[in-house]
Amino acid sequence: MAYRLVEHTGEIEVELAAASEADIFEAALAALADLVDPGPGGTAASHEVELAERDHALLLVDWLSELVFLAEVAGFVPEHIASFELGEDRLRATVEGRRDHPRHLVKAVTLNKLALEQEGGRWHGRVVLDV
Repeated sequence: MAYRLVEHTGEIEVELAAASEADIFEAALAALADLVDPGPGGTAASHEVELAERDHALLLVDWLSELVFLAEVAGFVPEHIASFELGEDRLRATVEGRRDHPRHLVKAVTLNKLALEQEGGRWHGRVVLDV
């Protein structure tokens, strides 16, 4: 599982690669966590996330949008996925992290350049964040 952040004016392109589709969602969480993490501190917290969408690329956008929302509204810094279920038209996860003062860098998750596909036995994804 890996991710790479490519900065552009006003946006950050997140390129994702993983062995499985589920791992793409975990890599996306790790990328966002790096962007919002203010450093050590805070208190342990977890959140249940449940999303419905048939198109898994759009589900990836919804996943990141929910994590951005939790950072902004609940002061939640995601750290890892405790449980994860990816179905044909839904996602259910428990995300563990901490309550803190996350950096308010990400304004929105866009549909620009959105991609999620399997190629050569590996999964690749791309999402652009408005910053």
